[in-house]
Amino acid sequence: MKMNKRPSRKPMNKLNGFDSREAIWKLIREKTEFTVREIYLDTTLDASSVLDYVRGLTNAGYLREETGEKAKLYTLIKDVGVDAPRVQRDGSLVTQGQGRINMWRAMQIMQVFTAKELAINASTPQCAIKLSSADDYCGHLCRAGYLRRDNSRRYTFLRHMFTGPKPPMIQRVKRVWDQNLKKVMWSEDGGSNDGE
Repeated sequence: MKMNKRPSRKPMNKLNGFDSREAIWKLIREKTEFTVREIYLDTTLDASSVLDYVRGLTNAGYLREETGEKAKLYTLIKDVGVDAPRVQRDGSLVTQGQGRINMWRAMQIMQVFTAKELAINASTPQCAIKLSSADDYCGHLCRAGYLRRDNSRRYTFLRHMFTGPKPPMIQRVKRVWDQNLKKVMWSEDGGSNDGE
């Protein structure tokens, strides 16, 4: 399968909806039976990125692989809904980012908390969250307007800022990217939502 290699690592705010694992998963759910080439042609990802994710899904038991006449044929056998499974090539779960997913969920439940309380309540046996990570995440979300902080360093989750199930991301370029709204909510060079 000869396909031109395309760059696959873009900042989240530069993705166009057709160059992410979520786009691959959406196409898989629509087609239910497909070749890697068919998915590749409907995205802007390079072939190796599509193939790696399809292999991961196959190894994790979401897809079944069969040998077709011209190419391997994949069938969706485990549909878990709209959220793309987070798997590595060998089928194991991706743990990177799980801490922020856990913290985002815990914030909605707790409503008022310190960074320490958040770290404790969002930690699981598989994903221990450091106090420094919780403190950094809360600080960024406060600057982006998701949280309000009082003088005792307690945070309040602002309910109207629940934008969806995906946690806001802190990008390497010091920006808060909302995955649900698909927009930058705060950037270091562009100010903040809370006047800090």
